[in-house]
Parts: sequence; C-alpha cells; structure tokens
Amino acid sequence: MVEGRIFPEEFGYHFSQENFEQIYLQTVNDFRLSMGVDDFINAAQNFNEGTGAFRLKRTNSLEPGIKRYQWVDDESGRMIITAFNSEGEIIGIQFDIHESFNSDREITINSYRMPFTGEWFVLWGGNDSFLNYHYPHPHQRYAYDFIRKSAGRAFDGDEYNLASYHAFGSDVVAPRKGKVVHVIKSVEDNKPHSMNMVSPEGNCIIIAHGYNEYSMLAHLREHSISVETGEEIAAGQMIGQCGNSGASDTPHLHFHVMNGEDPYESDSIRIQFADTREPRQGDTIKGRGAV
Repeated sequence: MVEGRIFPEEFGYHFSQENFEQIYLQTVNDFRLSMGVDDFINAAQNFNEGTGAFRLKRTNSLEPGIKRYQWVDDESGRMIITAFNSEGEIIGIQFDIHESFNSDREITINSYRMPFTGEWFVLWGGNDSFLNYHYPHPHQRYAYDFIRKSAGRAFDGDEYNLASYHAFGSDVVAPRKGKVVHVIKSVEDNKPHSMNMVSPEGNCIIIAHGYNEYSMLAHLREHSISVETGEEIAAGQMIGQCGNSGASDTPHLHFHVMNGEDPYESDSIRIQFADTREPRQGDTIKGRGAV
C-alpha cells in the first residue's frame, strides 16, 4: 500500500476525523470526474456535522474484486456506504440514513417458496438500506432482486449481450398457489446497461394468494409468460422466464409480496418463507424443483 493510504476498515475513523481530502484522493478517477474535491469536502462536512463516531456494521462482496462496507453513527442514525476495489481504491461513497420501520415486525400470513429452481444469488434483499435499496420505499420495502452466478460472475463473455447472463431465460415459478390477477407480457427486453422507465415493472405477473396478500414477479422475458389473468395456478408451476424488461439494466428477477393488487398503492410485506430462513443480500439460495 502507498504510504498514507486509508485501509478500508479504517474509513470510519478517518471520516470522523474529517480527513476528507485524503479520502477524496483515494477515490478512482471516475469518482473524481463526477465530483470535484471542494464539492466533496463540503458535502462530507455537512453530512458529518452533529455526528459521533462512524463504526463498521457489516461488509459484503457482490462481485469479484469489490468489497462494500457499511458505517453507522448510532447517535445521529446516519450511514455511509463505501466500496473499495482490490487495489484499495475507493470506487463509491454514499451518504444515507440508517433507519428501521415498525413494519419490520410484521410478516406474511401465508408462507412462500422461492420463485425459481436451482441456485440463485440475492443481489438485493434484507431489512436495511445497505442490504436492500428497496428498503426506504414502503411499496417495495421487502422486495428481492435475484440473479444467477457461475464462478462468482453474473455473465460470461460479452456483457452487452443478454445471452451472456446466467439468469436470462431461467425458469420462474409461482411462489404459492393462487389466482393470476394481472399480466404484462409484451415489453421488449432491454439491452444490458439500459432501462425502460416508461414501464418500470416490465413484463410481470401479480398473483392473489388469499389473506389480502399478492405476490409480484417482475422484469420477465418478453413473451415468456405462460399464464393468463384469471387463471388458477399451483405453487411451483412454471409461469415465465427471467428477463431484462422495464427498469432493469441487467437480467434479474424481482419478487415481493404486498397487501394489495396495485403495486404502486400497496405496501410491501416481509415474507415468511416455507423452506428456508429469510435470505439477505449476498446469500446463495437454492429453489425447489418445478411441478
């Protein structure tokens, strides 16, 4: 390491000591191009005002060569998320709030299986905005985004080719028996690293399961959905394929359960899983076979 470098595990100390210029100089070039040193120092000073000490709460790695760190100041409830590459450079710094909600104590009445077969990786999921970017938003608070990996990577070959992604075209199954109440199936899949914000959910299925619980599976592959509105389906029944439609920049499966049929007007509910503990970001989960 170059003399004077900040070790990833020491970031919180240096931030609390207001060593902001030293932090900035360790960021990658893309970060410095997006924000000048004076703007960064001003933003850091404003965020740090009134805080105590930022302590390391958890770490994880979502892709090879990159490690994420969550720093929390318990006095102010403020949170910093940092990401370092294998060379010790800072590739990202995010200022946020470490919050929790009363709804964390509530779970679904029904129990649900995983909406897939085989092994998948939890890209986003958990009761914390470090683990789950959906968490601050009530309508998606307990949502999951799943991908597939091989040798630690989400794709092999050309990252701009949908077929390179292990999740693309993988089977999606019903997480519980129920009645299909909404289907969209003709949204074109996006090219990797682009999104369609006109139809954010893309191709999707909403299923009513009783007790006012509805599951939503989104970003499915164009024309892959094999069920229709009004159809009664079984748990584990194949209903579509993972795609890259809607607000999705790389192929993944979005899954959440909510207390109403309208995904924009309903609240997400923490899911009770039938055959596994509650997964969170970074876990590899194996789904049961289809029926």
